[in-house]
Order: sequence, then structure tokens, then C-alpha cells
Amino acid sequence: MSENALENEIHYCALHPERDTELRCNRCERYMCVDCAVRTPVGYTCRECVRGHEDRFFEGTVIDYGLVVAICAAGGALTTLALLLIGGFLILGFIVAPAIGGAAAQVALQLTGRRRGRYSGYLAAGGVLAGGIASALLLVGGLGIFTLLYLALAASAAYARFKVSI
Repeated sequence: MSENALENEIHYCALHPERDTELRCNRCERYMCVDCAVRTPVGYTCRECVRGHEDRFFEGTVIDYGLVVAICAAGGALTTLALLLIGGFLILGFIVAPAIGGAAAQVALQLTGRRRGRYSGYLAAGGVLAGGIASALLLVGGLGIFTLLYLALAASAAYARFKVSI
């Protein structure tokens, strides 16, 4: 085949065969469309290669997930209890709630040997919310808007503690 014939050949995305493309993954050389491409500092990579790269960082186990949920649920319950003790000092809640959520996630990280799973951040945030809501329902008998706001702040701090930048 001549070189000119290769240049005129149409290539299609590996996942979307109806889309023609000239974009290739910089790792596996697979053709991909712009919807499948992930921009990285060294060029465009397909989602499969990015996921394979991320898997080296995510080594958490199911037991680690359980520890994260349990510890962060206790942190959520502690957040609700602290908010009850603070009472009407609303500004103080903006400081206390994220601090407790972040501290609970930090304890969970330490107890799991700093192992993270792909969903550890989501489970940490969910644990804080579940523990906080359950304790609010048991201690107060209901949820207020500020309790939900402070729990959301605590949950976001817990989630952020597990975020891995690749």
C-alpha cells in the first residue's frame, strides 16, 4: 500500500464506531472520539488507560470501606451532638462541623493504613450524613435546616480528605 492510501484511510472511535476520528490515545494508540478522550498533562488518553492508571492508587478493600463508613458515621453523630451543645451560636457551627467531619475522615484514613478505594470519599460523606441524621432524629426528634447545612459541611470535609489528585 502506498503512503498516500494510508493517509486517506478513515479511522473510527473504538467505543463509538459511527464516529470518525484521528485522535489516538497516547498510551495504547487506540482511536477515540473527543467524548472518549481525557485530557492529561501529557496529552489525550482513553478512559480505559486513565482508569488503569488510577487503579494503582486505589487499593482499599471492603473492610476498609466498612471502617470508613463506621468511623465517619460516628463523626456525623458527634457533629450533631456538638451542634446541640453549641446551641444558638450559628457562626461557630461553620467552624466546628467541617473540623469534625475532616477529623473523622482523617481517623478513618489512619485506621485503614491510608488505603483509599475508588468510592472511599463518597462512603465517608454518606457515613457522616447517615450518622448525623440518625443522631439528630434520636436526640432531637427531627431535622432542622441548620443541622442539614452543618452536616453537609462536615460531609464535604470528609469527602475532601479522601480526594486523590492524580
